This record gives sequence, structure tokens and C-alpha cells, in this order.
Amino acid sequence: MKKYTYGIVLFLLLLAGCVFLDGVDQPSSAKADQEMTITMHNRIDVADGGRSGVRLIVGFLAPKSWAAAANAKITFTTHSYGNGKMVPVPSTVTVSGKTWPAALKDRFGMGGNYMTDDLEWVVFWTEQAYNVPQGVKDNIDVTMVIKPGPENMQFKTGYFLGTSSDGLSDVFGSNNVYKCQFKDCFSITDGQGDLIDFCNPQIAAVTPGSATDNDFLTMSFDPEVVQTALNGVSNIYLCAKGYTSNGQVLEVCTQTDASKLKAYTGKKSAITIWPRAYFNLQEGQTLEKIEYFFTDVSGAVKVGFGNTTAPFVYTFKCQ
Repeated sequence: MKKYTYGIVLFLLLLAGCVFLDGVDQPSSAKADQEMTITMHNRIDVADGGRSGVRLIVGFLAPKSWAAAANAKITFTTHSYGNGKMVPVPSTVTVSGKTWPAALKDRFGMGGNYMTDDLEWVVFWTEQAYNVPQGVKDNIDVTMVIKPGPENMQFKTGYFLGTSSDGLSDVFGSNNVYKCQFKDCFSITDGQGDLIDFCNPQIAAVTPGSATDNDFLTMSFDPEVVQTALNGVSNIYLCAKGYTSNGQVLEVCTQTDASKLKAYTGKKSAITIWPRAYFNLQEGQTLEKIEYFFTDVSGAVKVGFGNTTAPFVYTFKCQ
């Protein structure tokens, strides 16, 4: 296990006073459909008066497809207050007039992730409330057992730490009673389908999302979401390789009218292909996937996955 001050947003609404997020033990990646364990190491230091009836709360940023609020198992251990289980915060409990997940999204955003409608804040708290007198100092470890969904994906994680009694108040300035941080991409591997990428701008898209090599595909390029090496280039072309089920690699990477994208809105452009004809498949051949770039007329300038020279990948499947 590696130690990161990471972010799946652990919203540790702490028992009282100042809170400290000292670190998170998290695997460098996790496998689809297999439980992963994350442990947050936290401290509380109640120096500004005690608290009564306070719950410990944790929250984290997760893909909605994981249904983490229903499926995650969250526990905590302390020196002074023993061990316990945590449960989802009811939607009737609000902060700043909003549910906790909505308030976190409003206050802290989604950590630089894209396609944010597919991510959510998940918030848990202790089953019981605690009285915490002034002067209490304690270490609190929170262990989260979470089962990712079946898809390959990557997203930027983040953690939050705070108290139920003080909420999201900024009365203490830089020493406020919560902590929040977002970190780099976390990957889920060995799953189904092409990578769902929340980390990088969506400069390319293929529709439909599920198709066979006998269906028409529309491959679009959007240089407006981020600066690319093709910004300002008037003519954009598709450069692609088709991988067949019998191990052949068929490349079509010539800058001609047949591979030229057509403008449709602003600087966006797209090309529609029939894969079987585009790659000149023979009878009995089928395509398993396509790797592709967008290029200029020379073919020397390429833009691919994550705005790099790595190819985008589209895998054929039929639902």
C-alpha cells in the first residue's frame, strides 16, 4: 500500500474542534468488481470548547455507477471512543440549506474531473452521536471497503474532513473545522469496455457507444475544450488502425477527402465511416477494435487520447 494525501472525498465530519487529515492508505489502482480498502488517518484537537451530540462523518467522490452510498462499508477506530460503523447521512439532514452531497459539490466542486454528472459525493456518519469535551486530542482511522463497478475508468479523487456541529462554517479562516483536497487520477482496471476517462477533456467521441463493424460510426473532434496541437488547423484528418479477430492490423492513415473530417459547429468536426468498407475487410473478417488519431494534412501532427500522441481506442461490441 502506498500512502497518499488522496482524494475520494472523505468527508469526516469530525467530533469537534480542529481536524487534521494526516494521510490516506490507498492502492495505486484497483480492479473492477473487486473490493478495495482505503484507510484515512485523521486527528482531532478540541481546543475551542467542547461539543455535544456530534457525529463523525465521512464522504467521498465516486462514480454514480458504483452506487457507493448503498454498497460501501465504512468503519472507524479511535483511542477514546472505541470503534464503530458508519451509515449514509439521511437526505433530510442539510447544511447551508442543501443535502450534504449537494453542499459539497457546491462548495468544493468535482476536483477538476470532466463529465461530472456521472460522479457524486457520498457522505456517511457514525450511527451514534458523541459528547466531546474541550482538550480532547485523538487519532481517528476510517476504513472504507468499496466495490468499484464493472467498467474500466479513471477519475480524480478527493477527501474532505470536518465536523457535524460546525458544518462548512468558515468562521475560523484557514483553521476551519474541515479539510478538503483533490488529487491525481485513480484507475480501475481489468474491467469491461473502453476506458471511461473523467480526468481528461473529452476532445474525441464516437457514436454510437456500442456497435459492430457493420454499423456506421461517427468520430468527432472538439478542439475547443482544451488547447491542442491542431488548434488553428483548418483541415483535420482521421488516421486509424483496425485490428481484426484473426490478428491482422489494417491501417488507413492517408490525408485524403475520404479521411477528412467535416466541420459542423464552431470548430468541431466529425467523420462518419462504415468500418467494413473503410478498412476494406474481406468476407469472414471482423474488427475487434480501432485505434485512431486526428492529424493535419501532413500527417505529422497527431492528437490522441488525453491530448497526447497515444491513440484513442474504440472497441466493437453489440448490446
